Amino acid sequence: MKRKHCRLLPHIKEPIYGLKTSSAQVLPWAMMTFNVMGMWPKTNGSRVNVAVIDTGCDLNHDDIKDNLIPGQNIINPNKDPIDGNGHGTHVAGTIAAINNSLGVVGVSPETKIMPVKALNDDGSGSNDHVAEAIIWACDNGADILTMSLGSDYPSIRIERALIYAQSKGVVIFCAAGNSGIKHDVNYPARYSYTISIGAIDRRLNICKFSCTGDTLDFLAPGEDIISTTPGNSYSSMSGTSMATPFAVGCASLYLSYIRKTKGSSYKLSREDYIDHFAKTAKPLADKEYSGIRRYEGNGIIVPSI
Repeated sequence: MKRKHCRLLPHIKEPIYGLKTSSAQVLPWAMMTFNVMGMWPKTNGSRVNVAVIDTGCDLNHDDIKDNLIPGQNIINPNKDPIDGNGHGTHVAGTIAAINNSLGVVGVSPETKIMPVKALNDDGSGSNDHVAEAIIWACDNGADILTMSLGSDYPSIRIERALIYAQSKGVVIFCAAGNSGIKHDVNYPARYSYTISIGAIDRRLNICKFSCTGDTLDFLAPGEDIISTTPGNSYSSMSGTSMATPFAVGCASLYLSYIRKTKGSSYKLSREDYIDHFAKTAKPLADKEYSGIRRYEGNGIIVPSI
């Protein structure tokens, strides 16, 4: 029987030429549209650790390195979790690129990123490695896990790891998948233990590549998202892979705000996040899909406290 693997979700990548780590800071359109910066006087993501389970991260990128904490290379434990693909670095930057007036800035610019390399540089990985990555991150101080990877098939190993994460009070956000609006949400996002995220474009319409279904929880910006890539560079990418870290950034801001008054060890559950963000979520602009659970979930997630 052929072993089923997880993989990076198909996505579009376009290098951004001329933007350097010494350039004046660019604000991605999603942050402008939802006034993410307006949150920072109250909450900036401090006191929160996010594990990015992906292709690793550029550990020396000027716009990320100050927010990195020790991670793990699950594929080769004797090596650092270095990103030879670019996907994991892009995800990390969307969440927590530092606010230094240069390059770009993340949604939650004082959140700490724990890079966990579970996918090879070609974007593929075994279910066993993904499950091991989840458990490792939970055992090493992660508050939130983000996974922009998927498969059409369920995995007992990954499901058990998700249950373990739930038992440890760690919440997992997963990309819904990029197979189109007629295609059901991918695994592991389809599991009820996760918060699944689909993608919208600049017009606040659902992206036609975004998977849908009854297990979709929220939508977030996933078209033409500018973020960090290896070698002190930047790229624009599109996909639910990009929408998920935006949602994670919003969750990090909220948890950071809560911990200001309730202590740095306070935890929020999956249901806490869903209940909170459902109250402030925005509807799709596209009336054909707006208000329909399969396409919209609880709505477009926006930063709120």
